[in-house]
Amino acid sequence: MKSWFWNACAVCAFALVAGQAQAAKVLVITGDEFHEWKKTAPLIKELLGKAGHTVDLTEKPGKDLTAENLAQYDVLVLNYRDTPKGAKENPESVWSDANKKAFLDAVKGGKGLYVHHWSSAAFTADSALNKEYEKALAGGWRKQGNHGKKHEFTVTVRKDHPITAGIKEFKHPTDELYQNSVMFPESIVLATAYAEPSIDAKNSGKHEPMVWVANYGKGRVVENVLGHDTSAMGCPGFKTLLIRGVEFAATGDTKAPLAEGLNK
Repeated sequence: MKSWFWNACAVCAFALVAGQAQAAKVLVITGDEFHEWKKTAPLIKELLGKAGHTVDLTEKPGKDLTAENLAQYDVLVLNYRDTPKGAKENPESVWSDANKKAFLDAVKGGKGLYVHHWSSAAFTADSALNKEYEKALAGGWRKQGNHGKKHEFTVTVRKDHPITAGIKEFKHPTDELYQNSVMFPESIVLATAYAEPSIDAKNSGKHEPMVWVANYGKGRVVENVLGHDTSAMGCPGFKTLLIRGVEFAATGDTKAPLAEGLNK
């Protein structure tokens, strides 16, 4: 009887694990950004940790972005943008050319990459390494991106994919709706949002990419431009896209369920 009981418990435990993300070792890269990285980066770490991943967070990419250190991770999560203010306040947040090369080589060699919000606006100065960074991220905001005033909007799934499985659309809380992002021909757009001109004259009147996937060398890349602040990161739709996006970048598949409260 005892043997049957413990066997049954083991089956139940396995079922619970199977409903979680496939565990990966994650490095969240932060330390500078125009937005509230001191709040958003810890929330990213918390959400991914609860999903079953092992998560480290560095606020010192100038020290930690080395080939030797990056080799231990399955996926890199960018929550970073280089700013003069950040460089002054946190000098170890500044990426050297060697740091950029180590980062690019890691992704090209097969590490997954998840790009959060304004990270695609980092390193826009004219240099060969910065242009390569743009390729690695599959575009995004760069120099020409824009948005109207923050507001609530609907995110609509456009492509059947492991990251978006079971989602048709969801209401997203007040956030910046990114527009005019750089897109590469090989990028696959998974979800869009309509930039309504009646809300703000700056809005394009187009369905703008919110989430897309691409490859950089052997690395899987996921970019999600949602998530200006912790409030915008609190909805079930965003949580699902984050957790599944990181899992997909790391493993090429997803097993994470829809976040609680997200309608199918």
